[in-house]
Amino acid sequence: MCTHISGGRFEDQYFVQQLAEERYQQTKQCNDFFHLRRPGAQASDVGILVGDFNATEAYSASGPMNAYFKFGIAGSEGVWSDAESVGISTQEDLESSFKTYMVSPFKALKEFGWTLAYGEEVGVTSAFGHLIDHMALSRPVPVESAEVIYLTNQKVKGKSADTDVVVTDHNAVKVSFQI
Repeated sequence: MCTHISGGRFEDQYFVQQLAEERYQQTKQCNDFFHLRRPGAQASDVGILVGDFNATEAYSASGPMNAYFKFGIAGSEGVWSDAESVGISTQEDLESSFKTYMVSPFKALKEFGWTLAYGEEVGVTSAFGHLIDHMALSRPVPVESAEVIYLTNQKVKGKSADTDVVVTDHNAVKVSFQI
């Protein structure tokens, strides 16, 4: 299944409006389709959920999502208006809510027993220098190799170009499995 989990620089401005639950439910719906509603399902099948999750797997105080929160979210009047309407009044509480929102797809995957095919060791997939495109598996399958295919350049000062022809704002990841 190929997906684009909700979120990103436009929707993130509205995260207080129960979007953490929406991102969780989107991931849950993918799980439910694979395990419960798919015709002809076999126990030996492997579900692969791949796409733009608009987030790194983990949220850390010195990580890219924290920097994004400080730069693009914490100063937004609209975000604070929404936050105040649900009783959030401190930046610490706002960031905690933002963290929950950002990592909610990964929380769902973990709860439903899915695993990620690769992590940060593969490299970056966004033009902003982060791994936000992920591949989740419904059951463990040995990964033979995983490599980034460069389709964009990083928007990081001093970083040399990865490709001569920019096709999109994300890099692809090619993964081979041992089946």
